[in-house]
Amino acid sequence: MGKYPSGPVLCSEDPSCYVLIHSLTDWGPLLVFSFWGCAFVTLMTFQLYRRFQTLKRPIKPVLYKEGPSFDGPLHSNSTNVINKVKATKETHLDVDSDRELQITGYLHTAFGEFCYIMCCVVSLHWIALFILTLFDTYNQCEVGGIDNLCFYGNYVIFGSYGFNAMIFFVIWWLSAVWFTGWVMNHNRVHNWFRLPCSLSQAHVVNVWALDQREVLSANVSYIIDLVRTIKRKLVPPASRGHFETIHITRTAQGQQFFLFRGQRYLIKENSIQRASINVGNVFSDFYQCEAGLTQHEAEQRFDIVGQNEIPFRPESLIQTTCAELFSLFHVYQLIMYILWFWNSYLFVAALMSLIVCLSAAITIYTRHRSQLSIAKLTKYVTQVDVLRDQKWCNIDSRKIVPGDVIKVSDDWLLPCDLVIIRGSCICNESALTGEATPVQKYQAPNTRGVYQAEGKGSRHTLFSGTRVLQAGSRQDRDVLAVVTATGMSTSKGNLLSAILYPEQMLFKYDEELPVVVILLLLYAFVCFIIAIIFMDMTGAQTIWVTKWIYCMAIVNQIMSPLLPVALEIGQLQAVERLKKRGIFSLNPSRIAIAGKIRVFCFDKTGTLTKEGLDFIGVQGLGERNEQGLTFGPVMALNKGDDVDVLTIHGLATCHAVSKYGSQYVGNEVEVKMFQAVGWELVEGLNEPDAVYDGSSEKLKILKRHEFDHTRATMSVIVQDSEGAYLVFCKGSFERLQQLCSQKSLPKDYLKMAQMHALDGCYVLSLGYRKLGHDLAFEEVLEIPRDMLETELQFISLILFRNEPKADSYVAMKALKDGEVRPVMVTGDNAQCGYYIARQCGMVAPHAQLFLGDADDHSRILWMPMSAVPEDGFEPLKTADLYHQHQKALECGLVELAVTGKAFNVLCKTEWMENLLFVIRIYARFSPEDKVRITKMYRDGGVIVGMCGDGGNDCGALRIAHAGIALSEADASVVSPFTSKDKSILSPVDLLREGRGALHTSFACYKFLIMYGLTFSIFKLCSYWYGVIVCQMSFLFIDGVAVLSLGYAMTVSQPEEVLGKARPTSSLLGPLNMASVLGVWFFNMIFLIGGLYLMAGQPDYVKWPAKYSHGASWWTLGDNWESTVLFFTMYFQFITCAFVFTFGSSFRKSVFLNWVIMVSYGSLMILMSLVLLLPPSGFTNLWHVASEQFNKVNSSSPVWSSYQEAGGSPSAGMSFNLRLQLWLLIMSGLATIMLWQKVCAEGIRKIESSNSWVLNMCMLCTRLCS
Repeated sequence: MGKYPSGPVLCSEDPSCYVLIHSLTDWGPLLVFSFWGCAFVTLMTFQLYRRFQTLKRPIKPVLYKEGPSFDGPLHSNSTNVINKVKATKETHLDVDSDRELQITGYLHTAFGEFCYIMCCVVSLHWIALFILTLFDTYNQCEVGGIDNLCFYGNYVIFGSYGFNAMIFFVIWWLSAVWFTGWVMNHNRVHNWFRLPCSLSQAHVVNVWALDQREVLSANVSYIIDLVRTIKRKLVPPASRGHFETIHITRTAQGQQFFLFRGQRYLIKENSIQRASINVGNVFSDFYQCEAGLTQHEAEQRFDIVGQNEIPFRPESLIQTTCAELFSLFHVYQLIMYILWFWNSYLFVAALMSLIVCLSAAITIYTRHRSQLSIAKLTKYVTQVDVLRDQKWCNIDSRKIVPGDVIKVSDDWLLPCDLVIIRGSCICNESALTGEATPVQKYQAPNTRGVYQAEGKGSRHTLFSGTRVLQAGSRQDRDVLAVVTATGMSTSKGNLLSAILYPEQMLFKYDEELPVVVILLLLYAFVCFIIAIIFMDMTGAQTIWVTKWIYCMAIVNQIMSPLLPVALEIGQLQAVERLKKRGIFSLNPSRIAIAGKIRVFCFDKTGTLTKEGLDFIGVQGLGERNEQGLTFGPVMALNKGDDVDVLTIHGLATCHAVSKYGSQYVGNEVEVKMFQAVGWELVEGLNEPDAVYDGSSEKLKILKRHEFDHTRATMSVIVQDSEGAYLVFCKGSFERLQQLCSQKSLPKDYLKMAQMHALDGCYVLSLGYRKLGHDLAFEEVLEIPRDMLETELQFISLILFRNEPKADSYVAMKALKDGEVRPVMVTGDNAQCGYYIARQCGMVAPHAQLFLGDADDHSRILWMPMSAVPEDGFEPLKTADLYHQHQKALECGLVELAVTGKAFNVLCKTEWMENLLFVIRIYARFSPEDKVRITKMYRDGGVIVGMCGDGGNDCGALRIAHAGIALSEADASVVSPFTSKDKSILSPVDLLREGRGALHTSFACYKFLIMYGLTFSIFKLCSYWYGVIVCQMSFLFIDGVAVLSLGYAMTVSQPEEVLGKARPTSSLLGPLNMASVLGVWFFNMIFLIGGLYLMAGQPDYVKWPAKYSHGASWWTLGDNWESTVLFFTMYFQFITCAFVFTFGSSFRKSVFLNWVIMVSYGSLMILMSLVLLLPPSGFTNLWHVASEQFNKVNSSSPVWSSYQEAGGSPSAGMSFNLRLQLWLLIMSGLATIMLWQKVCAEGIRKIESSNSWVLNMCMLCTRLCS
């Protein structure tokens, strides 16, 4: 036994001590009651006044809804405010689209502000009252060892434990209700003390926005379905939103506005309009702005859209701290740990509070650092040359507005979105796309073509946040561009908006967590009632407040304050491990989602294949035979083959290559093609670009028509050295087949092109057309593109080689072994995609692949990949294909590929839903199609990943649940994950870490659930016997086991190989329920066995609880019951951490986690020694019953009273009994290890409920046999 406190003497029993407050009628309580009454009357008076004003002038919220629409142009003399967003064919992950807002204005009043300040004072006064009661509890307390750690004071303020306890009880409940209500309504509290008013009079607005979230649990249990139904009835989906109170700002010209999620909203009388200015919808609109704005027009527009900046400011440390601490989670921690502080648990409570504070400090620091990093991305100011009042002036970039005409300069980080109306630029767009290859931008055509910034107009658009490497070429004058968007409306602003305000994704465990909390609360309520009954039955001298606080201790352990953190801790460790592999994350919560991915989409070029394309050569026409034209041999330019002049001219001119210094830049395919010719590009001064062969041959490139995804072609108008005009056109071989004269095509044109594609070649086709000498230069330039690209004469096929990466096969095999379906989504042709898919193992060698394409009548026809119509194969219709090969499709013997054209036709039918999960290759897909198919997988209820290089797949990367961009940037705004080393194995690493993180999070969750279940039974048994274990035991439970083992569980590494099973994402699924309830059941069985073993001993004397005082809990551990309960349940508890870290098929073996092996092994050895060693000062720290507590002249006040009442001394617990108890405990631990490994995790480690039942049946069969 330890040294119990012998003092201090209670102030009420010490003549020299003066008790400050004797009853509730003394001056102190009356002062507090007066303050409460004053506060109540004041607050109610304002609420009555507010109610009267509201009835007198009813105010309804202003409804505002915005969705995609199309605006007309805003001319230079217009100051209209547009509150709509352009509609394009592009699909964006835009959190602002279809936004629905309800805005209510509020007015400050002096009386209302006084009432709000009074509420703040009330909040502070609860803290002051807690400090007062704690000071009274511990004043002059003793500190004299582990059994005398400041357990009680002299109660100088309230005079006695009973009066202090009653005061604490009242304060605790009132403050708990107050702080809970405040935190739940923190966005509304201040508005309760403001007067509702019209928006034109308001000082602040309260904005309600509809929540945007996606539920990721398609197949849910009956319980979750019932919860959803109840939730829908109580809170309809259309009513689920969040509030935000925002101050209204007034401009110098009197315009009122507020900023919500970075967007500026203008107040016009009692209506709301989103501040945006649409400069143009068609290309010709931008040329109307060529004269620039007047200063007056610029000021008017500035008054509408505001400064050209991303309106993001990092929170101050105080704001970040308040945001972190004022949450229900921390309020629960506060009110529970205050119970610990008050209940003579000072040092352990201080330790736990310190840990919580450190955890919060780390979170605050991380959040603040993240905000500072984002602020660096958003904060950018430069000087801009702007045309105002027909004069060029140099102004701050924050002052530019849509419609301004500016000069573009070299090596310039762009501050806004612009459209080029004169000249051309070379840009680095890696900040937005992740693709570091320089991109050329051209002057927009002065036509009525529809402008789409991220569609057809992207080649004419300079995006904010990208860098202009070179502005203009030698023949250009100043490069001029029109500002189309500023601030948050820019492309950079839209991407940052997705980071700052991400779409919410509800995982299955997010929906189940409230159900778990409700079940735990019901269990806690039952334990609360049973605990009260047990304490009444013991006959101990305990006041009702002490009983209440002991019952609350059970609730606190069942509802662990660390439970919400448990589901996130695994992801934080995974983030650090991914960083070491060069994979960076902007959204750690997506890591757990990645663990459930079923379909992973891959771009082909630069992702599955090597980044570079090798130019092989060309295959032109050969001699004509009886069947018509034929192909000649493949000619390699670098080998000196004799290539015809027309082909050389086409290769030299039909491109969009330009020069950046001495380097050729542009599309990589075109750069390789032009370099293979060996000609020089001359960007002349005041004349068209030209190419020459280094001697006499020179061709002028008069006009370029850039590559168009819809047309699948690009073309140029060329003037040769004799003055003749020619058109060269290149594009996909399918498209050129349609554009070329059929007489100029070899009979086996399509078959030959497909043969090259099936052999892994990237195949383009080249054609030309003569315009002659008769047309004038101006007439040539005015010929429409549709007319130029018709009746072409075929020249040759252009061949490139694009081989898969060395590790692509390894990555695809790992994914397929892990039951993840890899899918190719490429802009290339299906044949080349098929070759790469076979080479990397995406398509099995034995599988037959059918290609679906749409004919001119939009009919979908399916043919074997290597077949062409000329082979005589009869194409299959979709229904025939599906019914003939349904079983083969399901087992992978037959695979499908579709073109973008066929895909868009299928989407209009019901067949796409049936074929979605059997199509392996999506070919000739535009960026819009890539987004659409990714979204279809999402809508189909599966978790989908996307991997690309960040070029034309940015939209798909952002809309996938877990997009990973292969980019050199440390962190990219393109997607949630970025792989710096560009390895195709990065998706595999992400899935490994995702599965491991999800399994780790659930292991920590189960550990804390077992903490509550185990020690609730521990407490109930203690209250049944009237005992409480000693201080050292509590320190080893809450301060050692929970913290050390809880941390050790998180450092388990993910398994090296993806298994066929995915970890469960259900808290209430059969695996987790079997694991938790099974372990708990066996723990209880062996606990009962230990208690029966104790009760059957002849030397056992039951603890005489009726002689104890409940408030002096440190005296209640000197008995056999405490020893049996503590050691049995402590061994069981720490073993739970060990068995939940086994790893299954998602993490490495627990034996490779040296942290938990050291922690668990050390505790096992230490506790075994404490239990088995003979009595000593060391074992006395835990009050082990090897010591004779009930001896003559016992220092225990309870045993002394027992002997004074006629009881006889009894012996301590013998070594044989302690050894039997230890062996019984070890048997129990072996049993729960066997249960977890064999039954809960399953013999074959498969997570479905059917497999779990099968495992049980197999186990029973084995036992019976």
